[in-house]
Amino acid sequence: MTAFVTDGDERPALAVARSLSRQGVSVIVGAPGPTSLASRSRACARHVTYPSPYRYPEQFDRFLLDFVRRERVSVVVPVTDVTTYLVSRNRRVLLPHAAVAAPSFEAFDAVADKSLLVDRAIAAGVPVPRTEFVNGVTTLRSVLKRIEYPVVVKPFRSRIRVTDGWLQTSVRYARSESELVALYQNTEHLARYPSMLQERVVGPGTGLFVLCDHGRIRAEFAHKRLREKPPSGGVSVFAESIPVDPLLRDQAERLLGPLGWHGVAMLEYKRDALTNRPYLMEVNGRFWGSLQLSIDAGVDFPALAYQLALNCPPGPRPPYRVGLKSRWLLGDLDHLLARLRRTDEYALPEGAPSRGQVVADFLKLAGRGLRYDVIRLRDPLPFIHELRSYLAGALAGAARQIHAARTPQREVPTHVDALR
Repeated sequence: MTAFVTDGDERPALAVARSLSRQGVSVIVGAPGPTSLASRSRACARHVTYPSPYRYPEQFDRFLLDFVRRERVSVVVPVTDVTTYLVSRNRRVLLPHAAVAAPSFEAFDAVADKSLLVDRAIAAGVPVPRTEFVNGVTTLRSVLKRIEYPVVVKPFRSRIRVTDGWLQTSVRYARSESELVALYQNTEHLARYPSMLQERVVGPGTGLFVLCDHGRIRAEFAHKRLREKPPSGGVSVFAESIPVDPLLRDQAERLLGPLGWHGVAMLEYKRDALTNRPYLMEVNGRFWGSLQLSIDAGVDFPALAYQLALNCPPGPRPPYRVGLKSRWLLGDLDHLLARLRRTDEYALPEGAPSRGQVVADFLKLAGRGLRYDVIRLRDPLPFIHELRSYLAGALAGAARQIHAARTPQREVPTHVDALR
């Protein structure tokens, strides 16, 4: 049996490769470059280089179909939003040659569009932050008087398909009306495409992770985020396994059941620090960054998703280990550096640790129940690869900052009256 795992430079790809290799599956890892994080693992039987799905999606589609035909791949396992989008969209032409560990395209697209997800959540009785919808910069003025600051500025998709590939987006914050207007005027995906302005929910982040069999939850796991990148909220860099909240499980069934969801999904929540009420932030229809934590705790989602793709639904799962912690060391380093640089300090919740405490916490490199998601003593090469890439990226970033500091900046008018 052979699995083809995409996006080899992503941490979930490494977790998938390690998991499936332990099940006796021969794992082929793909990436746009000649080597990758996951391909450096002992779990990788072979690495292949393919056209970038971000820059050349049509070429990637052709490569993938030809590859699964030629290599007789058993299961295709996409890892990121972009490859899951492409694989799901092409599943009908792929399925005669290989199984696909991804939901249907219609289901995936229904949650990938965050504006549609908000409407679906409201209809299902799932709490979401107060939301205003904006369609490009020209419609911003119609909602300005209803906004409370700071406000969360969220694009309608994490990646937007454009003529020559994909446009990357990001969640931003605005502290005032003038800052919000400037953000829309100077950010391409906000100025041209739909987005949302959401009430800021202050509190800890919680993730609910599920594997569904045509809408029925077959496996579940939950964690809470202890540290994130950026510190104001984002990717989990330090997390702890917690029991599944029955309320959130019920909400997952109400959201994913009607879609006939088939595969893995992550539901991201924020719990209001004052009311303890959970608010749905987003749903990701693919493997998540902290995947290794669930595997270490006892819920092997990659192995379960592989079985499901081959029409072998998993049976009842035993309880998983609660209180296990997982750390992405280099992501945690980014968290530390951001706090030391005072990046987004205004967006931190009340009671956030001082910078001194953040340094002390970072230096706690060992502890009971602490695991590292990339670092494995029996599989050291992925971390060496990641560290080299991190240092190369840091040097390139420093060079760009020096160049920018030496280049005169053109002033862009950002007066609010320009939108009125």
